[in-house]
Amino acid sequence: MSIFDKIKNNDELKLSDKVIANDALMGLKGLSAGYLAATLESSTPEVRRLYSEYLTQSVLAHEGLTALAIKKGWYQPYNHPEEQISQAIQDSQWVLNTQA
Repeated sequence: MSIFDKIKNNDELKLSDKVIANDALMGLKGLSAGYLAATLESSTPEVRRLYSEYLTQSVLAHEGLTALAIKKGWYQPYNHPEEQISQAIQDSQWVLNTQA
């Protein structure tokens, strides 16, 4: 059993694939923002190109993970706004219950 399986199956943490994917998406979003800032602040074209390539890779990774999350039903961006709000409330209640 891998360390990821142990974490996922830990009753105290109650991690699901949806939670892990959401955390990874947030991480990729932060990574992309950092690479964008570094690209814009780069002093030489070579460094700018390097950061730009890393930015492209992180955006593509985010795009792929977003597509997976949509396919699995973890993320439903095309739902009616009321449904999205209802799901956000349910997710928030789940988080609050797991923190208790």
